[in-house]
Amino acid sequence: MCFQAVKIIICFFLFIGMYLAKLINLQCNKSSIYAYIIKKMKSKLLLYSLLSSLPFPKSYLGKIMLIAFLGTHVPLLVLIFYSLYQSNEFDSKLKVLLITLVATLLGTAFTLYMLYLLLSPVSLASSMLRDYINNKKMPELPTEFTDEVGRLMADIQYTVKNSDELIQSLEKTSMTDYLTGVYNRYSCEMRLREDVARARRVGETMSLVMLDIDDFKLINDRYGHDNGDTCLRQTVDIIRNNIRQGDWLARWGGDEFILMLFNSDEESSVKTMERIGFALGDKSITTQQSQISLTLSIGICQYNGEDEPDTLFKKVDIALLQAKRRGKGQIVAFSNFQTLFNTESES
Repeated sequence: MCFQAVKIIICFFLFIGMYLAKLINLQCNKSSIYAYIIKKMKSKLLLYSLLSSLPFPKSYLGKIMLIAFLGTHVPLLVLIFYSLYQSNEFDSKLKVLLITLVATLLGTAFTLYMLYLLLSPVSLASSMLRDYINNKKMPELPTEFTDEVGRLMADIQYTVKNSDELIQSLEKTSMTDYLTGVYNRYSCEMRLREDVARARRVGETMSLVMLDIDDFKLINDRYGHDNGDTCLRQTVDIIRNNIRQGDWLARWGGDEFILMLFNSDEESSVKTMERIGFALGDKSITTQQSQISLTLSIGICQYNGEDEPDTLFKKVDIALLQAKRRGKGQIVAFSNFQTLFNTESES
């Protein structure tokens, strides 16, 4: 009787194997199955690949529970039903078999629930990693456990943290000017487009400023590029110390800078730039040869709520050009040259 029961169990698992092979579109012959098994065993993913081909279960937890059930309880259930079928004293053994069946099912439920709890770190790591990919939310996985799953969580935590820091560093490098630390030209163009779109939508008042360090080429030629770099950094520091937190500054190129002043009309922007000019003039730069006093030529244009970013930039560029023509340390508002711009646009 035991030999027949063993044959039934073997036939059951052979049937499962043939069904799995059919699901993964293998021809059920020895050579193809053998080749597939050898290939997958080398990658250590044979069982996982077979279970992934099944329409059910889809989750990794479900796959483990299915294996636990098939491997431990199906053979026992087969033996129980076979014993009932072969027994001549059916009534006398039924009570014992029912108790065995109930104990088996309770043990199954307990085992599957324990497996569910043991696999929670894997589920947690997967969900937090997915949340970081979709929402950029940093995972908060424990790192104090030392087994395989604990090391997996720690590795994910450290890898994501280091990767995020690297990404932020690269983003900052690509968006900022390496010498002064302010926005570079690319970031300036992006911010200008975003701010113009928002101001047009909500009616926000803002002014665009373009400024140029007077005689900067002469400073480089006379005092060297190291002192020229010092002039650039000092100019940036003084501007930053005299604008509000929401305003932004960008290096457009060489000695030219772009400044966006929010909630500031043309008159207020002129006063802000006058304050910056005075602060810059009061703080000279000491070199081995002499003291360098800096002045700025400044053009200002208040956004009218209609212009495209390119048009706004052209207007402030005209204002800066007129400031340079007037001499050093001049501040010119675009509203004084509205007629000149309209003439150029028509031509």
